[in-house]
Amino acid sequence: MTNSKGNIMSIRSAYKRPPLVSQPIRTFRSLDLASNFIERITVHSNISFRFNIQQTASGWVVSRVISGGAQ
Repeated sequence: MTNSKGNIMSIRSAYKRPPLVSQPIRTFRSLDLASNFIERITVHSNISFRFNIQQTASGWVVSRVISGGAQ
């Protein structure tokens, strides 16, 4: 990959980031229900939390991010 001046550009590798470590909290039937759950628990808290929503065979899992991932 080159830029407009013909210089080779480096690509930031996703593998350089630490792995995402998360703690499952709850499973929902739909993405909408999972999103609403996160909104409900964060609206009354002034503490900053990071959450991850994953689709699985049994539904949507909401997890609290403990460490890792992009900041």
